Amino acid sequence: MWRVWEELDTASESVLTPFTIKRASLDFTVMSYNILAQDLLELNQHLYAHCPLEVLQWNYRCSLLLSEIEKWAPDILCLQEVQENHYHEDLHPALSQMGYTCVYQRRTGKKTDGCAICYQSTCFTEAAVSKLEFFRPETKLLDRHNVGIVLLLRPLVATGAELKEAGPPLCVANTHLLFNPRRGDVKLAQLAIMLAEIDAMIKSCKARGEHCNVVFCGDFNAIPYMPLYQLVTTGELYYQGIPTWMVSGQEDLSYKPSYHRLFAPLWPSSLGISDICQYTTENMFKTDSQNSGTRKYTHEFMLQLRFCPAACVRPQDLILIPGVTDNRPDTSEDVQHYYRFRDCLRHQVELGSVYKHVLHGSGSPEVTTLHSEGGATVDYIFYSPKRAFTKDQRAYKGSAEKGLKLLGSLSLLSEDLLWSMNGLPNHKFPSDHLSLVAQFQLELDNA
Repeated sequence: MWRVWEELDTASESVLTPFTIKRASLDFTVMSYNILAQDLLELNQHLYAHCPLEVLQWNYRCSLLLSEIEKWAPDILCLQEVQENHYHEDLHPALSQMGYTCVYQRRTGKKTDGCAICYQSTCFTEAAVSKLEFFRPETKLLDRHNVGIVLLLRPLVATGAELKEAGPPLCVANTHLLFNPRRGDVKLAQLAIMLAEIDAMIKSCKARGEHCNVVFCGDFNAIPYMPLYQLVTTGELYYQGIPTWMVSGQEDLSYKPSYHRLFAPLWPSSLGISDICQYTTENMFKTDSQNSGTRKYTHEFMLQLRFCPAACVRPQDLILIPGVTDNRPDTSEDVQHYYRFRDCLRHQVELGSVYKHVLHGSGSPEVTTLHSEGGATVDYIFYSPKRAFTKDQRAYKGSAEKGLKLLGSLSLLSEDLLWSMNGLPNHKFPSDHLSLVAQFQLELDNA
């Protein structure tokens, strides 16, 4: 019944190189955990009728939760369903004593919980932070009060008695998407907002000549291999005509005589996010709250001005200089994709899942959450996988390899095994979700 640490077998990795270059690297651990907000537990007590009363008390659950965090000692901690008063009164003080720096974002609306990202201040330093609210009163589709956080961290390495920043940067994102199984359209829009912000972080690093790796955690309220999961892991989703309930796969509503389907456009252009999950030109001029305020416009926005109508009009008094002033802007680049919404969603953030969703050996399905209505996998740690080298590239590794190397993860459990422990929460696990824990290796190019 104990969860075990499973290390990845790296023996199969190719070592056919004519010489070896020793590189500095940072091993770090990530935990993602939906800790079950007490207000939500008490609002849905029918889901926990199987539980002894003492395991449902916050003081009892909080003690177990902090003990579990202390046991696995993650360098980065992504929490969902963090009740605001419990964060300020119990969690943040305890986590601060453990050496964590925390960023918290409460949900908008009347719900009292939110998301948090905490990181060990001896391992990382914060370069930028974006707190995202998915409720957009001007957009009818986005009428739900979910939130997310996107954090840009820089690794720290010890040089003597001092800590020094070393690249490349790491983008850490955490969210809790809408639960409602029928509203896959809302889930996709919320996911697109997260991906657009991650993409913007990556581009900001790229503009400085840096590669940015990504860890994307959260409760996505979608089961493996269904359309929302497919979009995250493959980078594209052909959605035209798909029933909205099918997006997450949480419920099979095919028996209903009628149900909503997805058709383009999924959301209005006023949202400022394209069908490739990037901010559109109209949204690129927003002031970046985490910057000093000296740059009001992004580099991408300024580049788009090359194609505005005024840039293509020749001033009447312009002196003709052959090869210079008679040149026209190169409009071969398709800038219209920002405005034309196709029947396929795409994104350009390469992501893979830490977990494979079946238990090693038995082949039984893993579950990350369980209550009286059953168990499922809805929680994930996605990450930028290290790219495999081609035969020619193996001969020379002149720069740090891009991507994160997955070293191991904490095993999940089956639904049957959890029911043999009287379900969740119980005297060992304090939430109706299991924690997800993974260890990565990041190569440092400036160490």
